[in-house]
Amino acid sequence: MSQGLIGERLGSFRLEEVLGSGAMGVVFRAVHEGSGRPAAVKIVHEDLGQKGRVFERFEREADILKQFRHPNIVRWLAVGRYKGTSYFAMEYADGITAEKLLQDRGPLPWREVVDLGIQLCSALSYAHEKNVIHRDLKPSNIMITKEGKLKLTDFGIAKDLDRTTQLTAPGRTLGTAAYMAPEQIRGTPAVSHKTDLYALGILFYQMLTGATPFEGASAVVLMHNHLNQAPPRPSDKVATIPKELDELVVKLMAKAPSDRPWDAAAVEHMLTELRDRAEQGKSIPMVWAEPDAPDAVHPGRAPVAKSPTRARKKGRKPSLASSAIAGGVPSGEDEEAGWLARARLETMGLVLALLAIAGGMAYVLWPPSAETLYRKAEALMQSSRRSDWITARDEYLDPLDSKHPGHPYGDQVRKWRDRIFLEDAENRARNLSSPVKTAFSEPHSNAERQYVAFSALVEKATAEGNDPQAAAYWREMARLMKPDDPEERPWYVLALHRAEEVEARMEKRRAFVLDQLSRAEHAFQSGNGGEAETIREMLRKEYGRYADLADLLGAGHGAPAAPAARPEDDRHRGAGEPSPATPPSVPPGPPG
Repeated sequence: MSQGLIGERLGSFRLEEVLGSGAMGVVFRAVHEGSGRPAAVKIVHEDLGQKGRVFERFEREADILKQFRHPNIVRWLAVGRYKGTSYFAMEYADGITAEKLLQDRGPLPWREVVDLGIQLCSALSYAHEKNVIHRDLKPSNIMITKEGKLKLTDFGIAKDLDRTTQLTAPGRTLGTAAYMAPEQIRGTPAVSHKTDLYALGILFYQMLTGATPFEGASAVVLMHNHLNQAPPRPSDKVATIPKELDELVVKLMAKAPSDRPWDAAAVEHMLTELRDRAEQGKSIPMVWAEPDAPDAVHPGRAPVAKSPTRARKKGRKPSLASSAIAGGVPSGEDEEAGWLARARLETMGLVLALLAIAGGMAYVLWPPSAETLYRKAEALMQSSRRSDWITARDEYLDPLDSKHPGHPYGDQVRKWRDRIFLEDAENRARNLSSPVKTAFSEPHSNAERQYVAFSALVEKATAEGNDPQAAAYWREMARLMKPDDPEERPWYVLALHRAEEVEARMEKRRAFVLDQLSRAEHAFQSGNGGEAETIREMLRKEYGRYADLADLLGAGHGAPAAPAARPEDDRHRGAGEPSPATPPSVPPGPPG
């Protein structure tokens, strides 16, 4: 059937060659006769007919692509039927699949993997925001154009969480065995956006090493390994890889979805930071050191010794240590010397171990001074990168607070910690405010539910021009948070920050209006009443809707009184925590 359609016209597309074939259909390279532009056209296999679950998946893939507009996802073009055969056309990506790329080149340099990973994460994040899970991430479904741009394809078995009709029978497994997450293998309802993250980890591992992490003679064996074998590290096979990338790949392949990164956007952020540091020439900790460095040996492996034969060729007698490591059997006087050498090595090892223990005890008993820890944290907190802030917190601020309680840097340390809390809350707030509802855009705690509720109230007040009420809502939310609770502290900080932003906006706006009114008064006193009235009219038109300017512009705005502080909420406030000021009520405007 496939070759017989070459040269045929489907709607405005003429088929030119077969690009690929799968279980569900055939993809052709085609040309749009109106514009001459290439396209990829997919049709259902003739023997599968035009009905049933396979055909429904075909239609669903077309529906999914219709709603997507992303540079790293193939774009939908058209859909139609030809002589009873359904088809849909999509963007043609001129390049090769990631599968062909790996076949031709083998393992890819880590920087290239990071660049491709950023693009793939961007596509996944977009799809997940639309409530779509791909469920079949693998190299053959990823196109790389000649310009190095990644295109995600084949949403044939994608799961649309917004649909109630299930095309997969309960307990049925869909996907490719080498890339399937444990929850996908079990076929449980727990399939989520984190299922794609597991496959993403498999892909990263394969790109870095040239092979998939789990092997098996059959799909059943592969699935067993996914369920039971610990994920291997890329650094077991790769000579040069950043430590954080090595850790990320392992985390992505965690058996439990909750142990994987939060979402594709978080992975994209981490990869982008890594790429930016590399491009700026900054130091990146590697699992393996440079070849000539003293610590060039992988921490999990023994060094490879030179053979005695090679040593003799250079005119040197091989050492007993190298002979033993190389597997040679010493004899005679060499055997006695060997025992002595081993004894020396054991003694040296014992001495080093004791020194390490002593160093650890010294750190506990005589830790770095408070000033030293503070200065090191200060240098990192001046960075604009979140990763540096986290390092400052974990390596310096936490020891500073635990080993030097009552240190004189408390106020500044709290500000630094709140900066991290604020970014955490801002990132989570973006998910919670997403118009597309997914499993990870739903609130999971009381603080998050409070944010969603107050955010809706603030949005309504802002739309009505009532910024004083909006600021009051944020401060009320802050009062309801427990600032000493590490789970609620980020939302407490966020609420106060949002209130201060609204108040700063009002202050700036009021200053501008006062300045313009002064100009109008000056023009009026100078006899230029027309200019004065023009300025006042402009202000009434542009700013008359704002409740906080009612006393200046004569608008008839009033605002409900700010919610009163609840006495019982004050017991939640931490010792020394400033109590937010009671939100101001807005004075009613003068009669119209």
